[in-house]
Amino acid sequence: MIGRKIDLKDCKKYSQFFLLMILTVVIVGFLSSCQSKPQEVGAKAMADKKMAGSDASGEKMMKKEGEVTAEEESADGKEDEDNGEEAEVDAYAEHEALFAENRFPSAATCRTCHPKHYKEWSVSQHSYAQLSPIYLATNNKINQLASGTNGDFCLRCHSPVGANLGESSYISNLERHPTSREGITCVVCHRLNKTYNKVSGRLALAEGGLLSPVFGPTGNRELGRVLDNRDQYRVSTEAEGKGRKIHNDARQFNSISTPTFCGSCHDVTLFNGFRLEEAFSEYRLSPAAKKGVTCQDCHMGKTQGIPSGYDRGPAAVVGGKPTKPRKVTSHLFAGPDYSVLHPGIFPHNSDAQELATLEEWLKFDHKAGWGTDEFEDNVPEDAVFPNRWDSATDRYDAREIIEVQLKRLAFIREKRLEVMRYGYQQGNIVLEKADKNGVKIKVQVKNGTDGHNVPTGFTGERLVWLHVKVSDRDGTVIFQSGDTDPNGDLRDGESSFVHNGEMPLDSQIFNLQSRFVVENLRGGERERVIPIPYPQTTIPFVRPSIQSLILSGEPTTERNHRKGIEPLGHRWANYKIDGDALTGKGPYKAEISLKAQMVPVNLVVAIQDVGFDFNMSPRAVGDAVVAGREVLWKKEMTFNIAE
Repeated sequence: MIGRKIDLKDCKKYSQFFLLMILTVVIVGFLSSCQSKPQEVGAKAMADKKMAGSDASGEKMMKKEGEVTAEEESADGKEDEDNGEEAEVDAYAEHEALFAENRFPSAATCRTCHPKHYKEWSVSQHSYAQLSPIYLATNNKINQLASGTNGDFCLRCHSPVGANLGESSYISNLERHPTSREGITCVVCHRLNKTYNKVSGRLALAEGGLLSPVFGPTGNRELGRVLDNRDQYRVSTEAEGKGRKIHNDARQFNSISTPTFCGSCHDVTLFNGFRLEEAFSEYRLSPAAKKGVTCQDCHMGKTQGIPSGYDRGPAAVVGGKPTKPRKVTSHLFAGPDYSVLHPGIFPHNSDAQELATLEEWLKFDHKAGWGTDEFEDNVPEDAVFPNRWDSATDRYDAREIIEVQLKRLAFIREKRLEVMRYGYQQGNIVLEKADKNGVKIKVQVKNGTDGHNVPTGFTGERLVWLHVKVSDRDGTVIFQSGDTDPNGDLRDGESSFVHNGEMPLDSQIFNLQSRFVVENLRGGERERVIPIPYPQTTIPFVRPSIQSLILSGEPTTERNHRKGIEPLGHRWANYKIDGDALTGKGPYKAEISLKAQMVPVNLVVAIQDVGFDFNMSPRAVGDAVVAGREVLWKKEMTFNIAE
């Protein structure tokens, strides 16, 4: 790791681990040198050593025929020394990565025996949780507004591995350990051995390498059978043993199949008592809970969003041989979020990770057609590419991976629509009035699930709204609500175009997005995209409330104005068109669409000053957010004006 000093205590700790694992000669060699003396391996230290090895006087020594001068000998030695130092740096980086891998194995490691689970997880919301540039910028912005007092609160759920490793919540994903970048990865759920209930993600994961025990719903019966037939499955539970390395034990942990397990992260209460997310609390009071239907029944079954039963099949494929069939849960976890990242980075893909680093993928211009025949057959001779992609062969290899990734993104989009269409349903459209004095229309929006409200989770960033457009027979639009400004924002109080007087406020908009209402410095309240109040103290902060929350349920400085729909409930949206807007050219047609978008663009605007991960610009993030907008349902109605 560049710039880090190594001391003897670290070396002793790591040396015990290396002896157990019988690591490569290079790393063992590095360990021995590390044991001999502490030394700085940073880039600055290398530069200092190079300077120290140069001739101070600058005079050249005379060279006899056939003789190697001291300067040349020094240069050769210095080159060897530089190479050795670079090897030490690389070895230390490998050492650190290997050490972390043997505390928290990567999903790519689990993929070997669990290909189905990995394939599903790799496109899931869980696997995107830490990679999301919007999440990371929001986390950093909250800490900026709260004077750093929010700390690693968000990281605890978005990357429990990163929290257990002690990583900073601020750093880029480009700098994180690969397992930490995986967000809610395999070990986050299968290395939990305690029931935490509603703890907002402060989870202590059981550490250990691949050989260490895992925790699941069924226990050790099938794994024990595999281990009793090691020769048949060609496996080993010993570091030095021959065969594929697998867990030495699978321990039963019943909580993993209960809603309480999900509630550890899906019920979020800030330090000051502000209830940010309440999906689990909503579930506990729901008809689904009363019937005994669990979170897993709806979100890990055959169909996303409804209880649909479970597939049956092998839990693992070991050495090419499947284990005995059993209940198999889905790990797709489709939801309202979608990726705004380069497809070389997400979904997770072992082939992509082997071909290039994240930084290198960011430089691969897949939108320009790199790696396609159409592009490669017409590349100018003077075209310049990044070093990693200078070879056409490499560009073709990358293109093959990109095509796979795009298909996987299209697949998870269909699953996202599946779960959202079960949750949000467009009901009846009622024409209440249509005469020369005006038109009145009402539209029903229903919660199709009995498990929780819609939206749920972080409801302050979920856009679900009705777009209503009424036009006459010539196609002239006489009324519109739920349309967006040039930024992609609804024409509500957060639209910069409305603020600037460039577009009128949409006073009839139906939007299920919650509103955070916070206290102003001089009294009164205002809506905010991010729920950080401005209390009557010197600086904003997040800390336990000094007032009782028994009656209010939330601190007096901030509250969540919910606009969602309870389980199996509904809301009516009411629209009024003035008679002056009518053109007399009937019949009129009303087009009514129920739309969804993962976050409002004004949130991107609000957090942009802290920067976005992966060097993304605010415009690129905003455009990707709008591009992911979905039309969940669409209905039409025609009507005439009564005389």
